[in-house]
Amino acid sequence: PGADLDVAVYISSGTNSDKIMALMRAISALGHNVYGIGRYDIAQGRLNSSNFDVLVLGAGENDSKLEYSSTDALDTTTIKNNIRAFVSGGGGYVALEQGAHFSTDELDLYDEGYVTSGSAGKYTIDIVDSNFGSGSQQAYMSGGGGYIPQASGAVVVAENGSNQPVIVRDTYGSGRVILSSFDLELRGDSELDWTIWDNWDMGNSHANSEGCWALLGRMLNWAASGNASAPTISASNHDAAKVAIVSTHISSGGAWAGLLPGIYRSIEYAGYVPLAIRFDEINDGQLTTSNFSAAVFPGGYSYGYKRGIDDWQDILDYVAAGGSYYGVCAGSFYASEEIEWDGKWYDYMPLFEGQDRGPLDGTTYPDYELMTVNVNDSVIGNMGDIVMMYYGGGWKDQLDQSNAVTVATYEYSGGDNGKPDAIRFTYGNGRVLLIGSHPESRSGSNEDWIYWDNWVGDSATPLNNPDNPWLFIDAAFDNWLIQP
Repeated sequence: PGADLDVAVYISSGTNSDKIMALMRAISALGHNVYGIGRYDIAQGRLNSSNFDVLVLGAGENDSKLEYSSTDALDTTTIKNNIRAFVSGGGGYVALEQGAHFSTDELDLYDEGYVTSGSAGKYTIDIVDSNFGSGSQQAYMSGGGGYIPQASGAVVVAENGSNQPVIVRDTYGSGRVILSSFDLELRGDSELDWTIWDNWDMGNSHANSEGCWALLGRMLNWAASGNASAPTISASNHDAAKVAIVSTHISSGGAWAGLLPGIYRSIEYAGYVPLAIRFDEINDGQLTTSNFSAAVFPGGYSYGYKRGIDDWQDILDYVAAGGSYYGVCAGSFYASEEIEWDGKWYDYMPLFEGQDRGPLDGTTYPDYELMTVNVNDSVIGNMGDIVMMYYGGGWKDQLDQSNAVTVATYEYSGGDNGKPDAIRFTYGNGRVLLIGSHPESRSGSNEDWIYWDNWVGDSATPLNNPDNPWLFIDAAFDNWLIQP
């Protein structure tokens, strides 16, 4: 590790996808290098002091630790033992909300339990450990918040209005553990956290919201070195169009957190402002052209979109009114009137009135791989061959049903070679781009804040993309999705 901290953030199954980008954005604004790791990274032993100074476990999906407590997430003997070994060997550990709950009850990194209590909202907490400053701080607590009883030998850093500990710190072997029941990554009066739902939840008012990031920065510094020094914070957004990122993941699917960092970072790269919204905001009528120029439905599991969004007519109305829709993999399946998955047919949203059919024949799915895509479009660009991640996306059929144009085709040795990967079309006054590949991922680079995609599945084999697929995203937004 260099002068800045190398901070691993767990971004796979179990974490809260609505908050994960605010957390990573905050860590980056604090001056640190941020790496989104997955369960395979931990299982393969890549969570070690040579690679990382601190591990951060964020809030839990559905304000619960239950999704963390799954063998598809962190609840395996190997993964839990490797986390404990990292911390006991001197690594720092920071956990928030139900990530802290999992840390007490499942990882046993702290000798007391976690009490889930209270309702979501803004609260004032008092700093009682002078190493972390003084005074009070307004902060957001979700339904997964509560308090953390003081363990023997532990130090209380902050208390709530009932004098209950809400931030505590302790040692574990040679490492340091600090836990918070509050969501310090969220800033309810700012878009610098790349999150807008929290502003609406907090009425666009949050006293000294930067102080939450400062407190989080002190926690990271203490976990890494034992010195809770005040951090320097630096963050800015482009003065440009705002893009809604539909970020929610529920038990039946939705936006998978593991690829969200690449979505946000690539849109920033393209020159726009990515902002997280939840299913709640769509259901409440806040996906409007006055709020957002475009909406992104990321990869994950399309059935979660179908279950979590009350009425897809709200999305159709948004696009018809002039909003743009960018659907990636599962977001493309969700937008297609008919989808074929493993030979079975399902009805979905009639934005694209043709068919999305997957997974491709002759791929490594359910594992991911790198695949060549040929981009040849008069509007987005004749970009030629670009290598992108493939992770179960479909090919588009019956394009004539929506007067769609092929933007890119799959180029590989399997049976669906040459079939449409990306298409574009208009819907009312809006524009649509659907793609089965994942151009947001940049395997072999940390520009996407994703670490797990630098390796082949559950292995120690490096995976390096020789191309920069963000060039495609840049062109897609500049030349098609963001209207003049």
